[in-house]
Amino acid sequence: MKRGIVCLLVLVMALGISLPAFAAKEKPIVWKMQASYPVQTTVMMHGREWKKYIEEITAGRLTVEILPPGAMCSVADIVTYLERGVFDCAVSYGGFYTGLIPETDLEIGLPMGHQTWDEYWDAYFNRGLGEVIKEAYDEHNIMHYPAAAGCYYHFNTNFPVTTLADLKGKKIRALGIYGKYVEALGASAVTIPGGELYMAMKLGTIDGAIYDASGLMDVKFHEVVKYYTFPTAAQIALSFLINKDSFNKLPDEMKPLVDLGTRFILMDSSMRYIKETKESLHQAENMGSVQKTWLTEEAQAEARKLVRPLWDEVGRKSPRMQKGVDILLEQMKFVGRPME
Repeated sequence: MKRGIVCLLVLVMALGISLPAFAAKEKPIVWKMQASYPVQTTVMMHGREWKKYIEEITAGRLTVEILPPGAMCSVADIVTYLERGVFDCAVSYGGFYTGLIPETDLEIGLPMGHQTWDEYWDAYFNRGLGEVIKEAYDEHNIMHYPAAAGCYYHFNTNFPVTTLADLKGKKIRALGIYGKYVEALGASAVTIPGGELYMAMKLGTIDGAIYDASGLMDVKFHEVVKYYTFPTAAQIALSFLINKDSFNKLPDEMKPLVDLGTRFILMDSSMRYIKETKESLHQAENMGSVQKTWLTEEAQAEARKLVRPLWDEVGRKSPRMQKGVDILLEQMKFVGRPME
């Protein structure tokens, strides 16, 4: 992270901004950040890192209070409340809001799409996917920035999954398009906030969950699941969201620090997230708590056939959604994993 902060400080100097002058002004601007997951989890590491470094690069002119899940609203209402300016920013997962913003299906990453964060980054920043997603959030008075979630994102279960038949009749927690993915593979999808997963598994409310491997350790999911399914369904993304009115009220000299600073802080925290996800799985394996299972080649081929109609369904929602799907289809051809 030190290299990233050095780059941001260079930006400060290039813009002619005086950090001591910042500190000399009256009192700091205080932003409230609504968390959608327990504050100490790997997911909220993005928020903790953002608070730390935004406060540093603004020399304390902007300070941040992180609110635990449910403090200002339910997780399902974060976008609605953020749009109204009830709080200033949030870390969340787009899968909670597909009914309100359909483009969040594109944002989180489609099943069997991106397999690594560099693929997601390429689509978002180079191929135009970011423009599609930002435009959708802009209509809700929100600025969007992507952040990496699990590089391993698939079934956490109390039964081994090697064929699609293993999923028949099972209740699996899954959000957004991954709920449809689960149903396409023969299971039933259940929507449960991340903070409630442990008890849902412990009580048998669900048989498994699509959740990234960081949860094995940071929410002790390894205590209630036995198997983790490979290969990953996708490299997925989280979102850092800022209310546009809150941003526009910032002093002009602070705006580029928050805008560009957010992008580069999240790049760094994304790499850390991926590292911690891998370490979480390794630790759970080494403890003997969790075993890897692999879908057979035949099961993967069958799943891919079942997934393509979901991509088509996403595209049919609107011309903007189709544009996003077309970007991803072209990218998959380029990287050698065509969806045809």
